[in-house]
Amino acid sequence: MGAKHSKVIGNFPFLNDNGTIETIKEAHTLFVLRGLPGSGKSILGKAIKEKYPQSLACASKFPPVADEAETDCDRYAQVDEGLEWGFKEIKNVIVVDDNHLAAKRLDHLTSLARDNDYIVLIVSPKTEWRNDCEKLATQSQWKLTVEQLNSMKQSYQEYIIPYFFGWFLLRRSAQEMRKNAEDFLKQLSEMEVFLKEFVGCVEWHSEEKFNLQEYFQKKPRTLHCTTKFCNYGEVPVCRAYAESKVVEDNYSKAFTLQVVALFVTPRTVGARVLLNKNQELLWPKEQEGDDGGDGKEKADLPFGSRAHITLACAPRVKAVQTGLDLLHILKLEEGKQPTHEVDVEKGQLCCYDEGQWILNLTKPIEVKTLFSGFYPKKTEPITESVGC
Repeated sequence: MGAKHSKVIGNFPFLNDNGTIETIKEAHTLFVLRGLPGSGKSILGKAIKEKYPQSLACASKFPPVADEAETDCDRYAQVDEGLEWGFKEIKNVIVVDDNHLAAKRLDHLTSLARDNDYIVLIVSPKTEWRNDCEKLATQSQWKLTVEQLNSMKQSYQEYIIPYFFGWFLLRRSAQEMRKNAEDFLKQLSEMEVFLKEFVGCVEWHSEEKFNLQEYFQKKPRTLHCTTKFCNYGEVPVCRAYAESKVVEDNYSKAFTLQVVALFVTPRTVGARVLLNKNQELLWPKEQEGDDGGDGKEKADLPFGSRAHITLACAPRVKAVQTGLDLLHILKLEEGKQPTHEVDVEKGQLCCYDEGQWILNLTKPIEVKTLFSGFYPKKTEPITESVGC
């Protein structure tokens, strides 16, 4: 990308950071361009196309309107047809270029991406005139009036705060992580010392012999490591986090996370993530649950200890429990000797009673991720598919 593009649309990791560029080339990413007419979306789209020549671009040919929610669905028929083709052909980079002012349309696109296992990046040009309706009236190809643009601006200025921010695993890394979880559970299920201790701590209503894989059959669809739970802006101080410079600078950036342990409790299966100094910048200091989840006793643990990837949950257990289970195990490691210690191929497996086991890995597992947000519909049953 030329320097002239950077000056016009702003600095983005997916255009200027070499590590991110190489990661996105092997990822499966849906770019959703968002902004008022004339704000620079077309220039941004062209810059992405230059950087990723094999990418697929989908754009509406219809002029923008103030209330997209009331328009006929034919407006996006051609765009959606192109998207379906791109998903089917497994295009690594797909770009949707439109105003995307209406929540209904964004919901549709993010749902399509999740159904096809794509990471969503909602990006807007950072041009100086992006909110200046008088300037936009002279920039837009659609010859819109200042009044029409002001009407659209009301929708656009609704800042999009996701359900949560986090590092989302690339498809290949997610597959490898799931395989590691499967192997971990299989190994445990073949260990008499584990089964003897663990089975007494769980509810197993079947008449069949206890099956660890069947017990943990509730698995997340999207593997990720949450940084900040926002609940679409309802959580206190989440707006400050969402609008912070560190989030703005790192949104869409690639990170390699280090998984240093796998753990299992009667409630959850997870992977402990050890954050480096750059990753810690995205970890909120007020992260809920860093005190162990009880709100009373401060956990004397390193900053970011709750960082994890949820791999599976027991029936009726929410994924948010995984982080709390990890903190509890780490607190036990600080002040209690394990009741069982077993050396296995990948490290040392320790038990702290009550079905709490952790495998500290001799060699960390590296997973490639992109930092983004999770954008489900507010009406979707999301507790089954995400972990915080």
